[in-house]
Amino acid sequence: MRAFMIVTAALLMVAQAAVAEETFVWFYGLGAGDFMNNPPVFTGPMDGGGMITDGSWTITINDTGWPTDGTRYDYIWNTFFAGNYVPGTPSVWTGYFDTAHGLPAMNTIAIVDNTNGGTMSGVCSVQIEVQDMDNDMVLDEGEFCTGSLAGIVVIIRNGTGCYDGMCGTGNYYGTYVKACPGTAEDWNFGMYLWLDDCSTPTENTSWGSIKALFQ
Repeated sequence: MRAFMIVTAALLMVAQAAVAEETFVWFYGLGAGDFMNNPPVFTGPMDGGGMITDGSWTITINDTGWPTDGTRYDYIWNTFFAGNYVPGTPSVWTGYFDTAHGLPAMNTIAIVDNTNGGTMSGVCSVQIEVQDMDNDMVLDEGEFCTGSLAGIVVIIRNGTGCYDGMCGTGNYYGTYVKACPGTAEDWNFGMYLWLDDCSTPTENTSWGSIKALFQ
């Protein structure tokens, strides 16, 4: 989590230093999806209380190369979670779904904003934290049923409406609840985006610096 915060802070400093004017957008998202689907698509409406109250969001996990048979669940756990164990109170496994941890390409995100009239799309990372409640370093029945959710978002320059020509970065934090013993998950999070007008050479240079942090 500390590394995530450091990268997020670096992204924000790059974005804020280059452009004086920024558009700040934040909203709450509710939705569901299932890592067993091919591809895993998590989607849902905006929840009330944010700057976008009418709209929807979709995050599609890049599952290129994942098995589609009965070995899929074990593959996901062994590839993305099992090796990322941190002792604590309680101890946790963290599943990192991004190009630095085995994905061939970043996950995609799409946002529809009916409140303000526009759409955004881009890429994002996904982090799922699973608590080891008894600290025995073994995933026990029920321990994967609830946990935390986090990620970094990069919005690319193909927005429409009020987001036309914008780029930027952001982050989100929340929780998940798995419908145990099933594999479907409900997500509940808050997402925060810092967007700039990237239609001028100065902003294009800034955007290149932001993208370089993900390469």
